Amino acid sequence: MFGFFFKLILLLFLAAGSYLAYLSTNEFEAETSIESSERIYSIKNAEFLGSNQMGGLSYKVFSKKASTESGDDQIILEQVELKYYADDLNDWKITSEKGEMYDDQSLLVLRGNVVIENNSVLRPSIIETEYMEINPIKMTIASNKKVKITINNNTIEAYGFNAMLEEDQIKFRTSNASNSMQ
Repeated sequence: MFGFFFKLILLLFLAAGSYLAYLSTNEFEAETSIESSERIYSIKNAEFLGSNQMGGLSYKVFSKKASTESGDDQIILEQVELKYYADDLNDWKITSEKGEMYDDQSLLVLRGNVVIENNSVLRPSIIETEYMEINPIKMTIASNKKVKITINNNTIEAYGFNAMLEEDQIKFRTSNASNSMQ
């Protein structure tokens, strides 16, 4: 009889232990799933507007699809277009396949078939590259990749450049570049 009670107590002790282990494992899994349940937000046909010091429209960033994860400061963009509304001499339009926007719209990184066009009558120009960093507010752009710049039917190819669009200034490196004038 003593053996029966010993086995019963041992069986109850093991059952209680496994139940407690089951509960502690499920609580840990529940906490883990709550912590890792990040939300991804996306919007189609998103527009981000920037204004000048007078409150007028300065630029618009359009994206076919914009998405972000909760708690992330980065916005992922697809089919991006940046359009400036400065004046007749600075009729700039920038397009790319992909991009990211950081720091409350003060940095825009574009990737994939980046094309910058100035459609003004006096200074038409086109800049083409695969990678570009832009400060939309200051109208400054930079790239460390191969670029092709066409101004007044003259073409220059270089690796890397900086430009201030509003002042129509371009600085580029030519040490590793082939220059061609057409």
